[in-house]
Amino acid sequence: MDSIDKTEPGAAPPLDASEARLARRRKLILWSAISSNILGNSALIGTNVALPAMGREFQLEAVHLGWVALSTLLVMAIASAPIARVSDLIGRHKVTVFGLAVTMVASLIGALSFSYGSLIFGRALLGLGLVSFFTTLTTMVAAEYPANERGRVLGIAISSVYIGLSLGPMIVGFLVQYLGWRSLFWYAFFGNVPPLILILMVSPDSPPTPDEKLDWLGIILWVLALGFGFTGLASLGQGFAVPMLVAGLVLAVLFFYKCLKSNNPIIDMRLFFDSRSFSFSSLAAYISYLSSFSIAFLMSLYLQYAKGLSPSKAGLYLMAQPVIQALLTPISGKLSDSMAPWRLASRGLAVIMVAIVIFALTLSRVTPDVLLLLTLAMTGVGFAFFSAPNTNAIMSAVPPKRLGQASGVITVTRLTGQISSMALTTLVFGLVIGSGVITSEKYPELIRACKILFWIFAPVCLAGIMSSWAGGRKKAA
Repeated sequence: MDSIDKTEPGAAPPLDASEARLARRRKLILWSAISSNILGNSALIGTNVALPAMGREFQLEAVHLGWVALSTLLVMAIASAPIARVSDLIGRHKVTVFGLAVTMVASLIGALSFSYGSLIFGRALLGLGLVSFFTTLTTMVAAEYPANERGRVLGIAISSVYIGLSLGPMIVGFLVQYLGWRSLFWYAFFGNVPPLILILMVSPDSPPTPDEKLDWLGIILWVLALGFGFTGLASLGQGFAVPMLVAGLVLAVLFFYKCLKSNNPIIDMRLFFDSRSFSFSSLAAYISYLSSFSIAFLMSLYLQYAKGLSPSKAGLYLMAQPVIQALLTPISGKLSDSMAPWRLASRGLAVIMVAIVIFALTLSRVTPDVLLLLTLAMTGVGFAFFSAPNTNAIMSAVPPKRLGQASGVITVTRLTGQISSMALTTLVFGLVIGSGVITSEKYPELIRACKILFWIFAPVCLAGIMSSWAGGRKKAA
């Protein structure tokens, strides 16, 4: 026993001590990711339950309700690629702390909102904070663990997202019903304290690529392309929409060309050309969110308006999807370590498509509650077997030094898919429901808008299945 720990001053610490410190660091990072995913996503998804109450206080039209959700997502998408690149240059730890702090400030602004404009400002700032730590913590988890454990820990981390999505509708539903919609933002404010404490206990990391420079022109093109493009898409029917959409497309082409020519691009477009699995899995991720993200938004409005449910009861209904996702995602993540991830992902998207078709065929004011719950649960099963395996396929298709770029791509594809879904939803709402506050006279138009969107999303989801399948077949051959 006397020989233990007898090391010379200045000598390297024993291997066991080094391993213990590494294990502690990994746990702190993983738990910070888990807690931020649970608390951040529960507040984010809970906004859907709070929308009708916000609409009543500020007398918002259906299109305005869409922009409450869209404003956060738009900023998250715009900031996602620059944030991922900045984290490679200055360190992911610093960006994570920044993101958690900004999220707390944005939540405070939301809680004290006095108008629709101040509410949108708070929601937009929230997007900047959320994307900062969502992107970096996923990268930190993937970078800290060895390749043979990556699928398992990513499954745990992604499962925590779905735990947050599961708890969000229930928690926020009760908060809104008994304390008002502003309690959502107070919940978000205090909910960011635990992950902030945990990440502050981790020693700052060294920048993965400290000698590279930030491509400012690329960032400007990216911000303008997404800002113009998605604002134009969501505003079609108004005079400025088409010019903005065209400008966004032109700027997107310029951004793509700039990234190919740059030595330090904010998104390394060569990743898409170097790996078939990476490119098609990324496309499948975009399509999956495009075809399914609006489901929670649509069902929240449908349940509270057309079905007349209270916020708390609507929240309980909306738990069906993310609860299933939370339970099954760790299993699918572990399976993706031992079998082809694309097979799991393709089958998961197929289940989602069937659920969307069921919604399109059966949604009405008298749709049985059991059918609604079962169909929501089906979407949870589908996403559980798509998300973690598809993420594993993307992260495993790049070298370790490009994990930050790959994580940025995952965030970009997810967020642009979500924005596309909400922009399309906002467009259809404007065309079908029109202007004015949603009243009982407009409930048939609300249901019709939902069914139109489901019929659009179903074939889009089929394209995602084909993309996921194509990404794996070449590799498997």
